[in-house]
Amino acid sequence: MALAGKSPQTGKSRDEPDSLRRSRRLRWAVVLVLVALVHLTVLLGVIRMPGPLIPIEMPQAPQLEAILLPPPPPPRPPAPPRPKPVPPRPKPAPPQPQPAPEPPAPPLATSPTGQGEVNVGPGGSGTGAGPAAPAAPEGPPAPPAEVVRYAPPPPATLHYNSYVNGVQNPDSLIRWEQDGRGYKLYVETRILWFRFSFQSTGSLGPQGLVPDRYEESRKKKVETASFDRNANVINFSRGPQVPLPPGAQDRFSVFLQMVSLARGNPQRYNTPGVTESFEVTDTSGIDSMQVQYVGEEQVDTARGPVRARHFVRLQRRDNDRRKVEVWLAPSLGWMPARLRQTEPDGTQIDLVFRDAG
Repeated sequence: MALAGKSPQTGKSRDEPDSLRRSRRLRWAVVLVLVALVHLTVLLGVIRMPGPLIPIEMPQAPQLEAILLPPPPPPRPPAPPRPKPVPPRPKPAPPQPQPAPEPPAPPLATSPTGQGEVNVGPGGSGTGAGPAAPAAPEGPPAPPAEVVRYAPPPPATLHYNSYVNGVQNPDSLIRWEQDGRGYKLYVETRILWFRFSFQSTGSLGPQGLVPDRYEESRKKKVETASFDRNANVINFSRGPQVPLPPGAQDRFSVFLQMVSLARGNPQRYNTPGVTESFEVTDTSGIDSMQVQYVGEEQVDTARGPVRARHFVRLQRRDNDRRKVEVWLAPSLGWMPARLRQTEPDGTQIDLVFRDAG
């Protein structure tokens, strides 16, 4: 009995029918055809693929617009210079008729004193020719500049009653000496039992007093100020050296300088408000001072009432509380009829004229 088995050459069962083998071959053929079609389809799709399935927006490149400018116009040629107009020539003036010659002026009559001349005018006798009439001024003549004169008073010794806050003290005096070239001024006053003296010496010139030395004496202590006109400085006994300003005065020569101004220019002090400026020194420094005329007043003296011009020293600074006043009397040769000084604490020192000699 023979055994069923596979053929050693084909590996198939010997008992497999032919129909089954044919259907298997058909299936494999269909599979091969499908595989070939798929490969062919993929190959054709790759060749014809237009791009990616997801659209991608590419940024558009900016468009540059070019604007063509017209070329610049050629430079204009410079305009030719205009010819300067030629002024027309003035027409010659027609000849003027010559006036008839005037008759000669009459002679000058001389005053009996021989000073000045007076023109007799037409109708007078004589044939002498007179001077031509001066041309009329174009405007009013300028007023002449005021000439300031200094007239120092003659030597004098004046005695004054002295008062401190209304209480009478020992007498005071002013001794003024001068010989036309130099001067010496001495002032002495007493307050209670204290004695004070002031002395100014110098020369006299066209500008009045020219001090050389000023001296103050208090309680046997002397302090000075020296005017060195060669070096143009002032030296102090208790202060630094300072330049010497023009017209500088000391504390007491300034009063006699005011007297010299008033004597030389009495009309100058007819209206209140006239102000004089001075540079005044003591024994430690120099300061500016203004003295103003405030009006005429009556001063009661030991010799009776006296009319006097009242002058006041203006404040030197905002906090200056010391006040100095002087009354100059024309009847006393413009020498002081009264002097008064008010201290910052209110103390008043008053000198009132008593007598002279």
